[in-house]
Amino acid sequence: MERLSKTSDGIELWWDSNPLVYERWCEKFIESVNDEIKDLIKMQLKKLWDENEDPSNWVFKGVTTNPPLTKAVFDNLGNEWIPVIRELTRLYPAMDHKQITWEAYKEACKRGASRYLTLYKNSGYTKGFVSAQVDPRLFIEPFPMVKQGLELRSLQPNIMVKVPATQSGVLAIFLLTALGVPTNATLCYNLPQIMAVAEAVKRGKETGEARGVDYSKWRSVITMMIGRFEDAKIFAEQAEERGISLTEEMKRWAGLAVAKKAHRILAERNYPSKLLIASSRVSPVINGRQEIWHLEKLAGGNLVITMNPELIKAFMLHYIDRPIESKIDEPIPEDVMAKLLKIPYFAEGYGEDTIKPEDFETLEPTQTTYAQFSKAMIQLEDYIEQLFREVKEKVS
Repeated sequence: MERLSKTSDGIELWWDSNPLVYERWCEKFIESVNDEIKDLIKMQLKKLWDENEDPSNWVFKGVTTNPPLTKAVFDNLGNEWIPVIRELTRLYPAMDHKQITWEAYKEACKRGASRYLTLYKNSGYTKGFVSAQVDPRLFIEPFPMVKQGLELRSLQPNIMVKVPATQSGVLAIFLLTALGVPTNATLCYNLPQIMAVAEAVKRGKETGEARGVDYSKWRSVITMMIGRFEDAKIFAEQAEERGISLTEEMKRWAGLAVAKKAHRILAERNYPSKLLIASSRVSPVINGRQEIWHLEKLAGGNLVITMNPELIKAFMLHYIDRPIESKIDEPIPEDVMAKLLKIPYFAEGYGEDTIKPEDFETLEPTQTTYAQFSKAMIQLEDYIEQLFREVKEKVS
């Protein structure tokens, strides 16, 4: 992890989960490894993030979360949150359980972001941002997303508002950017979406600057959910229809092709947004050896890579004794590109304006991710409803 973070001055590694669960996950990770490497793993995990150490030495420079990851706070630390939820119910007697859920969700975001405030301040407000996502069920409602985004932003100065890259979400990102709110575009899988967001952020920032908005503590990242782009069923179906064997290697090359092209365009055209790679896969297996191309072949880029707990564990164990060097400029094999460009799903995702903004919300990965994230919010509401009813029954 530390070696990956040093492959360029511009690469950043972020923690892909709420900071509140980090210590609990570390304990489980250390327990799961062989005794001979426990001390090494323990030392490495402390280097990633340690609240008691100088933040400038942390490997993690920021955080991404989403509704399922925020729900995990309540799943893993339930006993600590039951009194919080009960207190919120007592404090806001006029609210229903869904409103209380939103308040609890915000509290988890607020407490998680507080753990990176020192890094945010010590870095001159360039690092230490923690993403907090608007309710995913609002993905086609721009103005409610802006309203929620402003609520989330007010919780901590280092909160970056996470908004889906649907047509409505792109508008919300433009408006939030014009107001000086840091944003992270999510539910984003292809180059047309990345370009739409990059343009919206650029225009929003120009609009804000013309009106005297301060951007000295502002950042923008555009998340490419790389593995979700690659694993879409329609991709495999279209490849099969054309007699193309969509191997694990070819799928990973597809995502890498889009990511490398987006990375190059953002730099060449001087957009104010930075590419963020998420949903990386532990794949492929080459000659019996586990590879993680999403990390290995993007090393050295001027980008953010956010890493979930399982990805971190796999990377630390599989690359413990392997060299890690910059490969961001390594080209995609020509024969692979020739095959990929014959598949409409890839060709549309690789072009700059080959998907209309009104179609962003109907993309297969958008729909599957929307369903997953929305389900997490509904499950959190169901969980909190039980506690909500207990408090109401006691009061009555």
